[in-house]
Amino acid sequence: MKVAIVLNCGKLIERKICADKIICCDGGYLWCPVPPDVLLGDFDSLDMPDDFEGVIVKHDSHKNASDGELAVYYAKEALGADEVVFYGVLGGRYDHTLCNFAIMRLATDLGMAASAQEDGVNLYLVRGEFDLPTQKGETISILPLGGNAIVNCSKNLEYPLEDLLLTASDSRGLSNVSKGGKVHISVKAGAVLVFRYLQKVM
Repeated sequence: MKVAIVLNCGKLIERKICADKIICCDGGYLWCPVPPDVLLGDFDSLDMPDDFEGVIVKHDSHKNASDGELAVYYAKEALGADEVVFYGVLGGRYDHTLCNFAIMRLATDLGMAASAQEDGVNLYLVRGEFDLPTQKGETISILPLGGNAIVNCSKNLEYPLEDLLLTASDSRGLSNVSKGGKVHISVKAGAVLVFRYLQKVM
């Protein structure tokens, strides 16, 4: 099952949401362009709507996890998700953005595929083998997340990555370029966050 998680990014989600179920995290409800199936949070940034017809999952405000983190666990445990797509990862507070990257990794720790769709960019949390359809000239950045990562090999990138150690203190994976078609990377150890900057269709 593919589950969308809409985070409270402070602006309307413009990307089309395609998923079997949609979870809105607290104030994310204000920015979601379609009615969600689940509204989850401590409601510190949203008054609980009287006309909401889906499932409401209310948490105490004195909790030890963000609403986004709790939504990841809900997607796995209550909905049986095997894939999670996040919306609103970027655009809010900077500290929230870093935490949102962390919960993308959490989703993969729990055995789910994790990606995000933002304005002009798609993000993917990658371990192991990964294929990505692209257009020639698109910017592709591959950055380690949560520690060092080793990219064993790559295909269809302008700057090949072969047995490359990516660390948290260098920028080696930044701003690569697609040669067009399917980009392939193999992550031998750790996890990477792949940014695909979408070309505008003229």
